[in-house]
Amino acid sequence: MSPRAAVFCFDLDDTLVSESEYVESGLRAAGALLDRWAPAARSAEWMAALWRRDRPPDVFQRALARLGADPERWLPRLTAAYRAHRPVLTPRPGALALLGAITRRGDRLALISDGALDAQRRKWKALALPHRFDPIVFTDENGRACWKPHPWAYRRVMAAHPDARAFVYVGDNPAKDFLAPNALGWTTVQVLHPENLRRPLAARAGAAARRAVSDLAHVLDVAP
Repeated sequence: MSPRAAVFCFDLDDTLVSESEYVESGLRAAGALLDRWAPAARSAEWMAALWRRDRPPDVFQRALARLGADPERWLPRLTAAYRAHRPVLTPRPGALALLGAITRRGDRLALISDGALDAQRRKWKALALPHRFDPIVFTDENGRACWKPHPWAYRRVMAAHPDARAFVYVGDNPAKDFLAPNALGWTTVQVLHPENLRRPLAARAGAAARRAVSDLAHVLDVAP
């Protein structure tokens, strides 16, 4: 690693990978249970298509109503299959090119991501990025109290790179991603991807990213 390098720390969901793609992957895994019971209904494909089109919060309930299936019997099974599935994911467009550009110029990569620990680990494994991230911090390792915007994870990244010349956090959610790194003096970059699940909101004082880009390709244009 180069001395006096910058550390580019990334969020995972809706930054390096599409959260909607993860949801669709989980719906297909859950729908496979229904397809074994009623194969002609093709519930896995039906649920994935419904999600792509409308993004409703009650996909399972709609699928069960379509089949006339008992929710008390099926909802727990579908939910468990969704939560435990091994996702099929691809990096966001531009992610691999950006990560390669960062490492080629001698800077470093790290990750901070919220979410249930087992699910986040499965996402990260499925993504299989060909670059070294150090550290990889899943905030749930230290309990829900340390999820963003708690500064614990950001301080872990700083402790791992005491010689860094700068720290950058790249995320999507102004409700939680940028408050702590702003307070710690980081450069913060919000990726405003049109397919993100959460639409941009007005951030409270100190919580807005210092920079915003339309896609990952422009991160190096605004970062140190």
